[in-house]
Amino acid sequence: MLYYTRTGETIVIPSEICPRADLGLAHHQMQRHLSCRIDHCAWKWVAYTTLIHHGHVVPAEFGPLDRAEQRGLHLPATSLSPATMPEPQPFWQLGDNLDRLTGQLRDPNAGGAE
Repeated sequence: MLYYTRTGETIVIPSEICPRADLGLAHHQMQRHLSCRIDHCAWKWVAYTTLIHHGHVVPAEFGPLDRAEQRGLHLPATSLSPATMPEPQPFWQLGDNLDRLTGQLRDPNAGGAE
């Protein structure tokens, strides 16, 4: 089975978990890779799926917003709607814009002209 991450990377994952999988090792890997994101770390992904397969972890059925709503909690809405969201910029362009902004902060009379 192939798993595609948000970053475009492809991870090959076996479609079945071996019944002889070492649960102690899976628990250890989950602790060792605690700060890793599951979609960026193959070790954590395999450990997580092993623990799910053996019933040691039950994945959440709902996302954080749904769970908050079920508990009557109000989470603040994001200020950016799809209509007002800025267009993505290449990294170099973002750096140029930050350089221009810092130049304007240092010298307000510069006006950003190059």
